[in-house]
Amino acid sequence: MSISIRLDSEIGALDTVVVHTPGPELENMTPATAAEVLYDDILSLPLALNEHRQLTGVLQRVARVVELRDLLADVLHRERVRRTLIEELCELFRCPELIADLDALEPEVLARQLIEGTGKRIDSLEKFLAPSRYAIPPLPNTFFTRDATMCVNQKVIIGSMAYKARVAEALLLKAIFKYHPQLTGGGFYFDGTANPDSEVTIEGGDLLVIRENLIVIGYSERTSVAGIDRLMRSIASQGPVTDFVVVEIPKTRATIHLDMLFTMVDRDACVAFPPLVTGSQRCRAYHCRFDGDGEGGARIREHDGVLEALRTLEVDLEPIPCGGDDAFNQEREQWASGANFFAFGPGRILGYKHNVHTIDALDAAGFAIVDATALLAGEATLPDSGRVAVGIDGAELSRGGGGCRCMTMPLGRAPA
Repeated sequence: MSISIRLDSEIGALDTVVVHTPGPELENMTPATAAEVLYDDILSLPLALNEHRQLTGVLQRVARVVELRDLLADVLHRERVRRTLIEELCELFRCPELIADLDALEPEVLARQLIEGTGKRIDSLEKFLAPSRYAIPPLPNTFFTRDATMCVNQKVIIGSMAYKARVAEALLLKAIFKYHPQLTGGGFYFDGTANPDSEVTIEGGDLLVIRENLIVIGYSERTSVAGIDRLMRSIASQGPVTDFVVVEIPKTRATIHLDMLFTMVDRDACVAFPPLVTGSQRCRAYHCRFDGDGEGGARIREHDGVLEALRTLEVDLEPIPCGGDDAFNQEREQWASGANFFAFGPGRILGYKHNVHTIDALDAAGFAIVDATALLAGEATLPDSGRVAVGIDGAELSRGGGGCRCMTMPLGRAPA
């Protein structure tokens, strides 16, 4: 069945979404090695799986849900694609001795191994003494499918990842979007894996599609200003996007991406972390407009925050406070991905239910609150219309540093 890439908003009715169910790769780390793969702590796979099943269970009721590993296995059936991808990974991790063994694996087995990790051959003292057991390391961040790939209108952006620990994810996803026979779109706006410049970094948690011609981008710890300039020019030269709002956010662990501070939840509403979006310390925003084919560069104007910038572009959003009205709760719940919601339709969203003060703020804003556990057990239903927020368990998943938007890569939405 063909899957058409078409995505011109954050909130249009969801058609198709890519997820990755966590697997053994999540347990292939220790407290000593967690930081190498960008974790603050080690996670329990059984707990994470139970929570992730709630996410996919809800999504399957409203859209087509596709597993990343299945898409990868499909493209690995093509001999040239399989060989090229293996060679790229072995070059990245300097283990050419594994090429033949990996190439001999069945596609489904290879897809699983490329995510879960490939053990190293102990054929030298250096390898014997090295702390890692892997030649090609496990990819425990893979369930955050948002970051390495972005879809905008009919085209794809492959991330230029800020850390080597995530470069392999971008290579896997490039192979999928370039060669999968069922994915149809308009090609690539930008391929970050082809980028030799270490100053150019771009990750999907920093890119929000507001409408066909308008994108918001976070200038963050993971997305550089050089990357933003390169990406804007590439997109503007191909159209139809002409306007970009760039938000300069703190370069800290709590705010690694813009979607940890700000997500769209309806045509006229967002969930926002007040101190950095609406408060006195709110982040600066810059409207960059490109005319023609973008070759002449951007006209840039500074604004007093992202909401103010969007308002000048006829996007007037009511902010719903992450953590409610209390500054203490705001800080705690933002850390626990309290601003990171995923919309499966206008005013119809998924988030973590442990962020109780944010959930209360959504309730006050007219969202019906539905517990995912009750929904999946048949004890609750989704309203046919109106605003609704579905809360999933996420105490374990959120310790990985992301929320429901981070774990979903939408391929297609209806016009909002």
